Amino acid sequence: MKQYSPLAAQEDFLQILTAVHRLKETILVTPTDANDAEAAVIVPKGEWEALAELAFLQEPMVPKDGQSVSKDTKINLSNMEWG
Repeated sequence: MKQYSPLAAQEDFLQILTAVHRLKETILVTPTDANDAEAAVIVPKGEWEALAELAFLQEPMVPKDGQSVSKDTKINLSNMEWG
């Protein structure tokens, strides 16, 4: 993963976009105080969508109609409606 300061990222923005698009690179833009908690990450769209899907799949199931759901609950796939 390449790392840039905000100024360097601004100056090389077109090159960064090319690297992200063509080479599927992930770019980290770290503030000048090197505080990683405030850093920004530039990733390819496909990687972003995969991360969003993974986050969705890791969300706990929300019970509906007053039913309780636990990790041990078995789902009958033959009775499930599919899109």
